[in-house]
Amino acid sequence: MCFLHSIVQERRKFGPIGWNVPYEFNASDLSACTQFLQNHLLEMDAKKAPAPTWETVRYMISSIQYGGRITDDFDQLLMDTYAEKYFHQGVLQPNYELYKDDRSGFSYRVPDSTDIDAFRAAVEVLPGQESPEIFGLHPNADLTFRTLQVQEGMATILDTMPKGAGTGGGLSREETVDHICEDLLSKIPPLFDKEEVRDRLKKLPGGPTQPLTVHLRQEIDRMNIIIKLATTTLQNLRLAIAGTIALSGNLIDAVDALFMARIPEAWLKKSWEAATLGNWFSGLLQRQDQLARWLTMGRPRAYWLTGFFNPQGFLTAMKQEVNRKHAADKWALDDVVMTSEVTHPPKEFETLKESPAEGVYIYGLFLDGCAWSGRENKLVDPEPKKLYCPLPVLYVTGVQAKDKKRGGIYEAPSYRVKS
Repeated sequence: MCFLHSIVQERRKFGPIGWNVPYEFNASDLSACTQFLQNHLLEMDAKKAPAPTWETVRYMISSIQYGGRITDDFDQLLMDTYAEKYFHQGVLQPNYELYKDDRSGFSYRVPDSTDIDAFRAAVEVLPGQESPEIFGLHPNADLTFRTLQVQEGMATILDTMPKGAGTGGGLSREETVDHICEDLLSKIPPLFDKEEVRDRLKKLPGGPTQPLTVHLRQEIDRMNIIIKLATTTLQNLRLAIAGTIALSGNLIDAVDALFMARIPEAWLKKSWEAATLGNWFSGLLQRQDQLARWLTMGRPRAYWLTGFFNPQGFLTAMKQEVNRKHAADKWALDDVVMTSEVTHPPKEFETLKESPAEGVYIYGLFLDGCAWSGRENKLVDPEPKKLYCPLPVLYVTGVQAKDKKRGGIYEAPSYRVKS
C-alpha cells in the first residue's frame, strides 16, 4: 500500500505525461486505504476466509479512495492498472518483488518481517534516484522531468530579474521592446478583407454552406481578431515608449512579456499556447498562410490540424460532409463516428498528389512516449533521448458506428501542448 502511494505521488513530477490532471493525493488517502485494509482483514478473520477479496480491495483503493479525486478517464484507467499490479494473491508471497531495475539490478521487495526496524533498513537502502520505468514510464520521461525543472527555474530567475533601465551602454528595456515591436510589425500579415473573403468563399466547391467552408470562415474570423489585437498592441507599445500615450494596463504586461520573449497575456486569452514569443509568432504566420492558401487556391490535399483554432470543429465538419455524401444510403449523422488510420506506407504532406475521395488527410501531430514504425505499421518504443516523434499523415473519415473497426486498434488520446 505504501509503495503504491509513493508511486502515485511521485508520478506527478513528470507533468502531463505522469497524470493528465495534477491531483492532490496526500497522507489521508493512504490512511483511509490502510484503515480499509485493516477492517477487511478483520472481516476475513471473522468469516475464516482463505484469502482477501481482491476485486473488492482493488475497487475500494482505485475507484473509491484514490479514484474519488480522479476526474480524467485515462487517469482512472492508470489507477486501475496500478491496483491490478500491486493487489493480487502473489503479493502475499515472502520477499515478493514489486519491481526490479534492469539497469542497476536493484530489486524493490516487501520485507519479510513484522519488525519495524526491518522496514526502516529496507527504506535506507532504496536508490536515491529512481528510474522512470518504476512508474511504468519510458526512460525518456526523465528528460521530461528535468526539462520541467529547468523551465521552472528559468521562469523564477526571469520573474525576479531587475526590470530597470539598462546600464553599461546597453539598450534599456524599453528600447529593446521598441525594436522587437518594430520587427514584428514589419512581418505581421494584413487582415483578411471581409468583402474579398465573402466573394472567394462563394467560388469554393459547394459554395459557402459546405461544412468545411463554414469552418474556414470561422477560422478566418478568429485569425482577424488575433492579427488586429497583436497589431494594435504593438503599435500602442511603440507610442507609449515614445511618450505619446500612457503606459498602463495590458501595455505594462506586454512590455514585460516581450522583453522576456514571452507571449502577452492578452494575446494568449484569444489565441494558442506556445513556449516562446518566437514560436507563437511563427505559428501566427503559418496559420495565416494555411487559411490564405485554402481561401485563394481551394481545399488543400492535407490539412495542418494543429494550425486550427478549433480542430474539433474541423473534424465535426468533416463528418458532416461524409454523411452528406452518403445521403442516398440514408446515413444518420448521429450514427456516424470518426475513424482514423496512419497512411501505409507512411506519407508526408508535401508528397501527396491528391486528396482522398472521402474524408481528409491531416498532419502536424506528434507522439509522446512512443514512435511510429512505418515498416511495421504500428507503435513502437521511441529512440533514447527523443521525446517527441512526428506522426505520418493521418487519414481521417467518418463511418457508421456498426462498421467501425475495433480489433487490434489503440485509441490514443490527443492533447494540446505548448509548441
